[in-house]
Amino acid sequence: MSEMLISQNYNQGWRSATPFEILLVGLTMIALPLFEAPKNVLSIILLAVWLLNSMRAKSFGDTCHLNWPIWGLFIILWLSPFFSGYGGNLNAINSAPRWTLLALFVIVLGKTNFSRTQTTFVWCCLLVGGVAAVLESLWVWQVTGNTYPEFRSVGHVNHSSMYSMVVLACGLGAILAQRRLLQLLGGCALFSSLVFVPPSQSIVGAATAVVLFICFILILSRSLHSGKGLLISILAACVLASVLMASPLASGLRNEIYLQFIGDYPLSGRDRILNSALAVWDQNPLFGTGWFSFGTTTSEERVRSALEAAGRIYDPNVYWHEPHGHNLWTTILIERGLFGILLVTTLLYLYVKNFLPIALTQNKLDTFDRAVAVSAFLIAVGFAFGGLGNTTMMNEHGHAGMAFIGVAYGYLRGRGLLPYKPD
Repeated sequence: MSEMLISQNYNQGWRSATPFEILLVGLTMIALPLFEAPKNVLSIILLAVWLLNSMRAKSFGDTCHLNWPIWGLFIILWLSPFFSGYGGNLNAINSAPRWTLLALFVIVLGKTNFSRTQTTFVWCCLLVGGVAAVLESLWVWQVTGNTYPEFRSVGHVNHSSMYSMVVLACGLGAILAQRRLLQLLGGCALFSSLVFVPPSQSIVGAATAVVLFICFILILSRSLHSGKGLLISILAACVLASVLMASPLASGLRNEIYLQFIGDYPLSGRDRILNSALAVWDQNPLFGTGWFSFGTTTSEERVRSALEAAGRIYDPNVYWHEPHGHNLWTTILIERGLFGILLVTTLLYLYVKNFLPIALTQNKLDTFDRAVAVSAFLIAVGFAFGGLGNTTMMNEHGHAGMAFIGVAYGYLRGRGLLPYKPD
């Protein structure tokens, strides 16, 4: 697309991001893995500033075809407690605001148009925040002697690992951008994310990293018109995984994998957690019981009660109880019901549908445009594959990954590569 076409599109009344809005988005990206209060404060300020600027401009942004499932997931969070019978101890006021802030932040970005310079700035901020979080977590891990390194604001090592996969996805795309700063930060992001995986001992994180590299090399080989792309990508990912697993840092991860294969629970109890969810999900099938309700809804007491009512016996070897489902769809089934399952699956499908064709295109396309699409697509892959073993698209990793996808959509829409329809 020519710059003339872009200028014409912006002159049609598109809602472009202001410099202050971009600054707020960038600072939020840096703060997400590092600082607890600033990430929320900055997100709230962005929403307020965006609303005021939109009122002054008499434009509340452009249509983003990714937003309607997010609206649905957001609305369900507030409806669930009223239909679940848990309203007394699972109040929406106490549970829904955090993901509501995430959802509105992402929705606003998807409705806004971004220039190349603005997109580069947000991209760089996400990478800087991710690299800084890895370095700080490894330093604290060494100083304190904790079992695992954890990002300060993210907390639990599994969630930190999922955040590092967002950084890895953005780093892989940045390498293709042919901009020195982005390529440098992308390389740092790749190195830091891969260094974080072994001491985290996250099998899900390690497996997701391998899948991301397979997808990346496959995309790269397609752009080079290679018919052997799949074989090359699998071999390259296997070599990378072998090198990582052979490093001294990976001794704990190697032991973790070994124990999983020889132990009685190769899925780390995720199948038993799913059994607990399936035992009670039909009590609130459509809207679920609300965010943060998984542990309460699938507690041993409630699972026992549900099984007794159905004339079945509770077996502790079959059922297990955790605060969340350690699987995206297991958690969504309980907390947002069948509608939530449909919406989150549709959202992931829309991510792939919008960004994969651009990432794979063999037509003449600007390298920066393809790089943006590659990162957005790889984030979606990380959400989906990582979601098989952890609850993705929540908390900080969901905030950062979905926000970048929103920016990517706004940028590529301005390039004429994605659908556009003024509100």
